[in-house]
Amino acid sequence: MTHRYLTDPTVHRDVLTVADRLGIDLAYAACTVGAPRGLAYQPDQLWPGASLYKTLAAIALHRRRGNDLSSPVTVDPLACHVPGGAGLSLMQDTVTLTWREITRWMLIGSDNTAAALILQEIGPHLMQQCAQKAGMTNTWIAPAAGTVAAAVAARRPQDLEEPRPDHSRTPDRDDLLIEYASRDHVLGSVTTARDQVELLSALWSGHLLDPAATTEVTTMLGQQIARNRIGGAFTYPGVRVAAKSGTWGPYRHEAAVVTHDMEQPVALCIMTESMEFNRRVPSIDDGIGEMASILVDAIRARSES
Repeated sequence: MTHRYLTDPTVHRDVLTVADRLGIDLAYAACTVGAPRGLAYQPDQLWPGASLYKTLAAIALHRRRGNDLSSPVTVDPLACHVPGGAGLSLMQDTVTLTWREITRWMLIGSDNTAAALILQEIGPHLMQQCAQKAGMTNTWIAPAAGTVAAAVAARRPQDLEEPRPDHSRTPDRDDLLIEYASRDHVLGSVTTARDQVELLSALWSGHLLDPAATTEVTTMLGQQIARNRIGGAFTYPGVRVAAKSGTWGPYRHEAAVVTHDMEQPVALCIMTESMEFNRRVPSIDDGIGEMASILVDAIRARSES
């Protein structure tokens, strides 16, 4: 299902109040899973997606290997080491895991070494096939430098018409991002808030995997080690959060499904860019949760009316 979105002035004012306080740019999309309409702001703006691609990678691996996820895989973490996340990326000794547990570390600890193994197994073509099946029309997987350059080109299309770089121009924020990305070797993606909500909605609706695999991936997304951002806003009884975060340089995102007992799940994605490069800013994590609470409350109120 392709959702239609509108920007509710009252809801957006409340969300923007939080964003202004934190000094961040943002985009968001939110809808009830299975419903045709939702709320959004800049849902089709391209962003470097950071680790949000890992949900799609988990789905692609399940489609690639079917029920054969218990096969043992011997891994030398130092030989395939990619910094970042918890799991294999922190290990030194050779270990034997199954594809299932490698996937779990990729999702719950955002383990970049585990993700690299999975991406080597599935290849980029299958990733793009899964993205298309999920209705993701503006998501591409590429090295981090390529994703940032693509996002910058989308924001500054006039740059495409320049025959050569203008070295006399004073570097701006996007120039700094491209230079920063050139020194980063973690695989990333270009994506949008709409595409992330389409992916989660398709997954939760059972359109991408069989029932057992759907349950497995959605359960792993609910086992996050870091329960901040959206998860930090929904800690009361009767609610569950399954989420995947993405953090790279000044970008801090999260895509999640929030489920209240006896209600349809709400899928949402909040994507942010701050003025802080490559530094943890807890107030932004908390702010993403605060904005998520505003959006989920608004979606639930619309479902009840």
